[in-house]
Amino acid sequence: MADNDIIVLEDAKDAVFLLEKEFRRALRSGDLDGAVEIKEKLEEAADTLSRARLKLLQEGVLATDEDVAEMRRIKAEIDQAASRQQLLEGAVKFIAFIARFVA
Repeated sequence: MADNDIIVLEDAKDAVFLLEKEFRRALRSGDLDGAVEIKEKLEEAADTLSRARLKLLQEGVLATDEDVAEMRRIKAEIDQAASRQQLLEGAVKFIAFIARFVA
């Protein structure tokens, strides 16, 4: 039986890393406005993931198969974002999704 909590955490970590890469890409290309926008969402995403990680690792199995599927969909959306706006929308969805595990 798969541990859905671990799967969600691994995919969430990957999603945050994708945001980190886009932040770095914006910085390297000199897109300071874009970097600032991405950094704000990146910091919020990383903070929310950190708090969710504590719950998911301590509380037992909280994530369902549907949660795994949703996390993977959001991660793919972030990975395939063709514009900064799509990336930021994916980040907002990620933050809202992962925050459900914090409460």
